[in-house]
Amino acid sequence: MELRHLRYFQAVAEFGSMTAAARRLHVSQSAVSEQMADLESTVGAALFDRSGRSIQLTPQGRVFLDEARKTLDAAQRAIDLTRLSQKGEFGTLSVGFFLWGAGGFFPRIIREYRRRRPGTRLALIDMHASEQQIALEEGRLDVGLTRPLEPPFTRTLQSELLYRDPIVAVVRPDHKFADRRVHVKQLAEEPLVLCDRKANSPLFDGVLALCAAEGFSPRIVNTSPTWSGVLTLVEAGEGVALVPAGVRHLRAKGLAFSELTPNTLSIGLAVAWNPNNHSAALEDFLALLREQRARIQKSGGD
Repeated sequence: MELRHLRYFQAVAEFGSMTAAARRLHVSQSAVSEQMADLESTVGAALFDRSGRSIQLTPQGRVFLDEARKTLDAAQRAIDLTRLSQKGEFGTLSVGFFLWGAGGFFPRIIREYRRRRPGTRLALIDMHASEQQIALEEGRLDVGLTRPLEPPFTRTLQSELLYRDPIVAVVRPDHKFADRRVHVKQLAEEPLVLCDRKANSPLFDGVLALCAAEGFSPRIVNTSPTWSGVLTLVEAGEGVALVPAGVRHLRAKGLAFSELTPNTLSIGLAVAWNPNNHSAALEDFLALLREQRARIQKSGGD
């Protein structure tokens, strides 16, 4: 039995006539009759009741029709998916991200990518920036929204800067800095909360340098490896936190975000990938980010 038998059978069942089915299939009536006879012989049951003016399905024929449709649908799906794969429009793209950097624009990018490439399955993986770069190098990740690359990854990966996120102060709403611009010198007498250096050395070292430029050493009273942990410490009254502005997407309620002046410290967000990955799915994702980069930069990542 071949798929041709099933297609002919489905046509006869639909039109109730060998002649009409033959016209639809662009074959002779004798060819359809011969194929149906072969099919019934293979199945070992009468599939048609030919006693009336039109051909009707027997109970066995109705059972067979249901299964034949499933088989034909599965065969067509196999063909469609293969063609999509041939054009690079099918498969999986693994995308690494971390929350503060992807908080604003990331969902919009993902929705648009899915609209453009419905055949590609996206695997979205929340992963620290340094972990992303290792995974990209090892081929476990296709693309990452991460911090700008540093050695040794600059030798094996490629990246493009998307935007730079300014550093802001986060305080409780009853703090004197709430909803006002804060000069860096005003932080000299404040207890500070930071993301720990192991988790984010560019920011930690940047804060030390920023304070040194204003003539003081910061009084760091606590750190956390996560931004949610930093915000929790601020809520608990531990002190003032210095975070990328994008962190406000994590949990803005109950806290105030204040601009710093002079505002010379920012953290970059980049897209990184392995140049040995030549998939069309990756190329389309990079093209979308480049297309949206001006909008991302203008809105500060929102």
